[in-house]
Amino acid sequence: MKILTGLAATLMLAGAGVAAAQSPRPLVPVLDAATIDARCDGELAKLRARKAAMENGRGAGAILAEWNRLSIESGDFVNPVYLLANVDPDRATRDAAQRCVEKLIPFETELFQSEALYARVKSLAPRDAVERIYRAELLDAFEDSGVALPPEKRARAKALRDEIENLALKFQKNVNEDRTTVAVTPEEAKGLPQSWIDARKRDGEGRLIVTLDYPTYLPFLENAVSEDARRRVWTAKLKEGGAVNLELLDRVLQLRYEMARLYGLPDYATFALRRRMARTPEAVNDFLTSVKNAVDLVEARELEELRADKAALLGKPLAEVRLERWDVAFHQERVRRSRYQIDQEALRAYFPTEASIRYALTIAETLYGIRFVEADVPRWHPDVRYFDVREARADGKPGEFIGGVYLDLYPREGKYNHAAAFPVRAASTLAKRTPISVLVTNFDRRGLNHDELETLLHEFGHVLHGVLSKTRYADLGGTSVKRDFVEAPSQMFEEWARRAEPLALFAKLCPECPRLSKEQVERLRAARRFGNGIRYARQWQYAAYDMQLHTAAPKPALATWVEIERASRLGHVEGTMLPASFGHLVGGYAAGYYGYMWSEVLALDMLSGFGDKLLDARAGRRYRESILAAGGEKPPRALVEAFLGRAPSSGAFYAEITGQRK
Repeated sequence: MKILTGLAATLMLAGAGVAAAQSPRPLVPVLDAATIDARCDGELAKLRARKAAMENGRGAGAILAEWNRLSIESGDFVNPVYLLANVDPDRATRDAAQRCVEKLIPFETELFQSEALYARVKSLAPRDAVERIYRAELLDAFEDSGVALPPEKRARAKALRDEIENLALKFQKNVNEDRTTVAVTPEEAKGLPQSWIDARKRDGEGRLIVTLDYPTYLPFLENAVSEDARRRVWTAKLKEGGAVNLELLDRVLQLRYEMARLYGLPDYATFALRRRMARTPEAVNDFLTSVKNAVDLVEARELEELRADKAALLGKPLAEVRLERWDVAFHQERVRRSRYQIDQEALRAYFPTEASIRYALTIAETLYGIRFVEADVPRWHPDVRYFDVREARADGKPGEFIGGVYLDLYPREGKYNHAAAFPVRAASTLAKRTPISVLVTNFDRRGLNHDELETLLHEFGHVLHGVLSKTRYADLGGTSVKRDFVEAPSQMFEEWARRAEPLALFAKLCPECPRLSKEQVERLRAARRFGNGIRYARQWQYAAYDMQLHTAAPKPALATWVEIERASRLGHVEGTMLPASFGHLVGGYAAGYYGYMWSEVLALDMLSGFGDKLLDARAGRRYRESILAAGGEKPPRALVEAFLGRAPSSGAFYAEITGQRK
């Protein structure tokens, strides 16, 4: 059971409350600040009472079922509160939710430091493979919490874990609440579509106010002709979170190192990776070296093409032109428009937001034999939508209830400012629990560009992983897989934004929209391949940085990043502080950011199970049963081998990162 493991963590607990009691379906309770404050201490007391009752239990025979019940009951309150801390429009409610989560954090370590519960789990003789893997996961959690350490070290381990989690909450809140804006003149917004300009607020001098949410920020970086304006906006984004977050991050790194040393391990990377697919820092570093070697020359070629484009735009000799970091997105878009006739802003007409949502739902319905039925339920903001997920009957109509999905799609002040899936309620066949997942994004209401369509499908892949789970125990449900596999199903789902066969569904979903021809789809894919060297070289930087921070004794976070960036082709821009908003470093991806690329090896390989027919319902059903329904009940490699009928291969991944995958 995990109450909280950081902003990108897997929360495998349940949501319930008054709203659920008023409906046949489970729902996320919409709590206000007063309710959260009034209930928080009492809910924590209930959890501690449940723990005490379990400690007084006899024998090991029922311990897994008891633990499952505790996981479920704990989530009835904590998961919705954690969600509301990130999405509620009311500042007071977000603050109350944050305070409450901080109160609840110590309970997880208390639980896993219980010698009585450790003894009950350890003495269990598993009856089957599922019990064996659940027991192993629990024993790992006990040991990682310090139950086997001497009393003094055990107490220190608890203090370390609690402080790390609280610092992670503060870090993300500082990013969510950052209200930095940049004022630009109408002339400096030249190149932006009129709809973008019309949507901006203006200051007393008539300047446009550029906020740092992605629907505002990215189009500006990609389209604004003014290099100085791009520089100011890009620099503001790279200071998001502020110097206070650098202090929080440095403190987290020190605490993690101390944690590893308590266990006699050399560093936090060694501590964390021993529970993941990679197992050791050496395996991760070997993988990262192979990625860097594969993309290095590709990145160099692509950056030179962008520099040549900048020189042509400025009418200057190439030797006099330097490509800056705030130039990359702008000149990539220029090259894509001229070379491939692909304009990301123009694509919003092809992918209206509502049609794009229906597209994601339709793909899932086609592949997995399910139906989404929208319903009007209590929610935390009028923009939020809810769908029942049901099995498809033989006649195609909705049948048995599976779970629920919430969509919170548009930016607003104080909201989590990236894209993520929050698994608020996990499935458990033992307890007859149906799951709930919440999709949180920051999309443009007018429509999505192609990158955003991929993001939608990626995060919806996480949602499906949660809502289609059929695991016995809640802690093994959905995305409770190894950290370096958790991205694979969602990364694979991105492919449905790139192929002509599924994209043809837009003709039915939006008859009035312009349609992409097969030739346009191929140009879209070619345009996407351009820049892969730059993209994966940057991913390598992030992953290598994460590993450097967590290998050996802690190093100052900002100085370490500056050193890595200075060694790159584009260098470091003085005054910027990307680590201050790099939430994955304080969340569940610590010593784990490499997992995005590690997972992608498996994601692109799993695609071969569909062949050239991405709408093949038989392959989809087999994938649903082999991968999505299984959650963490089997090791990731075993899941992939069961679906593919062979050992995994990395060929498709290396073709992808070098721009050669067709």
